Amino acid sequence: MKLKYRLSLFGLFILSVATSYAQVIPIKVAIFSPIYIDSAFNGNTYQLGDANLPKQILPGLEFYNGAMAAIDSLQKQGVQAIVSIYDTKNRQQPIDSVLNSSTMQGVNFIITSSNDRNDLKKLADFALLHQIPLLSATYPNNAGISNNPFFIILNSTLQTHCREIYKYLQRNHAFDKIILFTRKSQPAEIIQSIFTNMSQNAYSISLKYLTVQLPDSFSVKQITPYMDSTRQNILICGSLNDAFALQLIKAANDAKNYPSLVVGMPTWDAMPGLDQPMYNNASIVYTTPFYCNRTTALYNSIADKYKQQLNSYPSDMMLKGYETVFHFIKVWQQYGADAINHLSDNHFTLFNTFKIQPVRDQKNLGIINYQENQKLYFLKKIGGVIKSVN
Repeated sequence: MKLKYRLSLFGLFILSVATSYAQVIPIKVAIFSPIYIDSAFNGNTYQLGDANLPKQILPGLEFYNGAMAAIDSLQKQGVQAIVSIYDTKNRQQPIDSVLNSSTMQGVNFIITSSNDRNDLKKLADFALLHQIPLLSATYPNNAGISNNPFFIILNSTLQTHCREIYKYLQRNHAFDKIILFTRKSQPAEIIQSIFTNMSQNAYSISLKYLTVQLPDSFSVKQITPYMDSTRQNILICGSLNDAFALQLIKAANDAKNYPSLVVGMPTWDAMPGLDQPMYNNASIVYTTPFYCNRTTALYNSIADKYKQQLNSYPSDMMLKGYETVFHFIKVWQQYGADAINHLSDNHFTLFNTFKIQPVRDQKNLGIINYQENQKLYFLKKIGGVIKSVN
């Protein structure tokens, strides 16, 4: 893992893949990912030694490795493209200088895994100015960006997750005992307000649920008075706080006489500690826009090659990089300049389908604030085993 990661990082300096022919104009794509190259190299000298890479490097590097693997697959298919990858944390070449350089001329679309609001704003402004799609693969909200139909969020917002959870409960648990457990915090208040708005504007029968605010530290004795031993209890975690979530799962697990299902937030997809044995007996459901079935032939093929090259198994970030780059280059190859109207085309589906919809300004429905992937997967975990339930 150590030596081959070095090679991947060094490759960042020289990457420009072209598979074009004289008679065809290739697709031109710019990918921005936070690699933190300056912390790995001093000039051209690798300086991290044989120690493990710093945690801040790994997400962007894994996304980059996924993008490289996708480029390799596209080359083998004869796709004609020029792909350039930029490190958003490179002090020698900041985003402003890249966007103002000649390398960005003629770019058809941009992909980013940036987790920085300021960087996203700069990229979104560039995309709007040049009227080209900017696909934000990992950031989970609109970063304050509005009135920009070229800004596309693939990692669905909290509003969308809560709305789909509400609908899921309407379809599957309308007659169960439903309790929304919250804590005192702004994110919890936002979640609570989304559920309130859904109830007030429901097209069908509104959910009947009880809202209970818990202290930061609580036990099973503080949740069972609100539960019903004679029917299924649906415990909604109305907080993004990991410690609060794990306490609720443990409390539900300890409430032996109360059958329960704990419904979680999108942050549960990568929540530290959830895989500990003490939580294995609890039944939980949570939402995610990205689900990779690791039993498929496609995954096994990618994993085998990744193991050979980097002596490791692909992470979710690597798979997101692979899927995003492969899928949307194929969409552009099919539709060209009209690709922004076909982003949900599922002819090129790898692991996930996309449902990209415009999100309009509520005061002026003629304005598209951004576009968002509104396809979510509900993952259920019972006995430590995770599977999709939709």
